[in-house]
Amino acid sequence: MTPQRSASHALGKDVLLVDRFDRTPGTGLRHAIVSALTILELDEMLGRYASYADLAQIVRERFTRPRPTLHELFARITFNVLVGNTDDHARNHAAFWDGRMLSLAPAYDICPQGRAGGEATQAMQIGPEGFNRSQLDGRIRAAPTYHLSLEEARAIVDHQIDVIRNTWREVCEQASMTQAERRLFAGRAVFNPYAFYGYLPAAPQL
Repeated sequence: MTPQRSASHALGKDVLLVDRFDRTPGTGLRHAIVSALTILELDEMLGRYASYADLAQIVRERFTRPRPTLHELFARITFNVLVGNTDDHARNHAAFWDGRMLSLAPAYDICPQGRAGGEATQAMQIGPEGFNRSQLDGRIRAAPTYHLSLEEARAIVDHQIDVIRNTWREVCEQASMTQAERRLFAGRAVFNPYAFYGYLPAAPQL
């Protein structure tokens, strides 16, 4: 699901307008939605214990279409690593609730985090062993948790790498990013070399 969105300029600032996915277009009616923090039965103080492995277990038990949902969850995990979004805490994942079953809501609040160095960690643990380094190799090894073979997991990641690389210039132009801003993100947040240790010999170039 791709929301309607547009860029605007108001009071000297750039503004991104995005349709809310928890509303019915044209009516303003709300859809019942719960965060992963709620689904995992954690409060704010315990949010650091949230893990994708625990969320995946609940997907298997309580979500509609669990298998494709697990694949989508894995793809979001690896995309966060590729673009440098380390703010993937449990309140930044959500599901619709129909009174009986859950279904994964669209991805939101994806914000590449610029960093000067390489090492970084994700906000949520990736696998049952507690791994949370922002590296693709550890994500691939956790593929069975998401009902994926290692080959299927690699295919998802390789496709994401190709899409990001092939659309990078277009996205930067749509966002009216300056050359300085592009340099700030390319190779630092997006495609940071640290993400590729153990997966590729070198980070792809944007």
